Amino acid sequence: MDRSRLFREPQDYERYLDRYEWVGEGLPRLSGEEFFRLQEEFMSLQADQAAGGFLSPKQRRRLRELRRLLLADF
Repeated sequence: MDRSRLFREPQDYERYLDRYEWVGEGLPRLSGEEFFRLQEEFMSLQADQAAGGFLSPKQRRRLRELRRLLLADF
């Protein structure tokens, strides 16, 4: 199984599009591929942090940016 597609659920992108309609003003609307690529990066940083790792200031900024772009509610 292709690991890059492991967490790609179509309903995730559909939920993103719904949230985008409500709160996405001023943010770029991500294509499906962009969304999943950024979601993967976000989840990787979250996993590093959850494993007890400390994120660098640059990584923390990126995590905040990804959360904003993905309209993450988690």
